[in-house]
Amino acid sequence: MFRLAHVTDLHVRNFADARVRDFFGKRAIGALNLALVRRRKHSMDLLAELAKDLSARPHDHLVVSGDLGNLSLVSEWRAARSWIERTGASVENATVIPGNHDTYVREVVVKGTFEEVFAAYQSADLRLDANTYPFARLRGEIALVCANSCVPTGDLGAWGRLGEAQLRRLEALLAAPEVRARFRVLVIHHAPVMHRPPETRNLRDRAQLAEVLARVGAELVVHGHDHRDEFAELPGPAGRRIPVVGAGSASYAGAVDRCSRYNLYQIDGAHVEVLTYAHDSAIGAFREVRRRAIGSPSSLGA
Repeated sequence: MFRLAHVTDLHVRNFADARVRDFFGKRAIGALNLALVRRRKHSMDLLAELAKDLSARPHDHLVVSGDLGNLSLVSEWRAARSWIERTGASVENATVIPGNHDTYVREVVVKGTFEEVFAAYQSADLRLDANTYPFARLRGEIALVCANSCVPTGDLGAWGRLGEAQLRRLEALLAAPEVRARFRVLVIHHAPVMHRPPETRNLRDRAQLAEVLARVGAELVVHGHDHRDEFAELPGPAGRRIPVVGAGSASYAGAVDRCSRYNLYQIDGAHVEVLTYAHDSAIGAFREVRRRAIGSPSSLGA
């Protein structure tokens, strides 16, 4: 059995190395929102407690699906990297992709700053060309196929887009023999289906992604972004259904059904269970709040 832990939307706050000139443009608006609203919604204490819980929870690999920071600051990402280390994960058994808050401004995207900070967590067993995304990490019978749905929008939207070129690479990577022979987990930040309107926060080319998955398939898709537990299915090849599972925010301090949480997948051949662990303020600890069998007959080797 392979145990895959999925954590997302940490929204770490850390301004240790920030300069005044860093807070112009979109970052200025984001910083104001962070000061007035977001800092109350996301608790760094809960995030620390989640790291402790995860460090004591047996798992084989940790995947973090974006929004490690708030304003695309290097200090946020370094603090997030330290948080990953506190879970006990090594660079070999942890994988990281960016979220829309990690591509907040064009400058860091052009420079590849996020990828520099998390390079060790993105070392690939397979890439089809020089582009960073998508990439695959092969761990036993599991293939983690990681895509980047996040772009600097230049506006106040939180929408995402994979783009035609990345979609072509993604299809080829999912179909690669060494990937297709394994249980393929597609890791992406934005949901490939719409759970919450409006379009200003959704994946704009989700229909094109669905077409790719219908042709080449995947055994599981995991995502973040919506800050809540979500489940959907997409059609795969030969009538198979692909489970699409979203995890809530790791640091969220709001309603009980959305409070700080993460998912743990127990993958045993074609049988998959997803266990959701969430912080319970009544006991001051994390506990299992949901267990669900997901998936359909495996398409490995198809």
